[in-house]
Amino acid sequence: MHTLLSLLKLGLGLGLILVASCSTAQKSSAQVPDTPLLHFQKTPCLGTCPSYEATFLANGSIRYTGYSHVPVTDTVTFTLTPQQLDGIRQDIAKLNYASLQDMYLTNWSDMPSTITTFYEAGKEIKRVQQEEGGPKPLLDFQERLHTLLMSLADEEAKRRLPVR
Repeated sequence: MHTLLSLLKLGLGLGLILVASCSTAQKSSAQVPDTPLLHFQKTPCLGTCPSYEATFLANGSIRYTGYSHVPVTDTVTFTLTPQQLDGIRQDIAKLNYASLQDMYLTNWSDMPSTITTFYEAGKEIKRVQQEEGGPKPLLDFQERLHTLLMSLADEEAKRRLPVR
């Protein structure tokens, strides 16, 4: 009887330790939020312009939602390689986005916008809406992001094809 009582106490003690360690692990992972690094959006037009948005997170993941004229019209999470993430961080640093105008607009009504929102420590710092024109470094940066995102969306679309 004494042995059974000791085993029961031991089992209860181990169970409490496991529960405590699980709740500690959950708290520590919840304390490290996925802070945004950059939000990139292409708005629709009356033609076949790609329309999507993507939030690049500091941990290297991307929350992508494709709307129209893109390889994947769905919400998907992509993961950047460490090299890709470092490259994007370097591109952001070189861009000097704080010096950019808030808007580069056109007089045409059907022009899509490319909206780039920059974050520091998870807080929005600068939002740039570009329809036409703008400095070459901004246009090059937007093109690199668009090319990367469409490449990732193409890979996802191919992955979703039925096996033959």
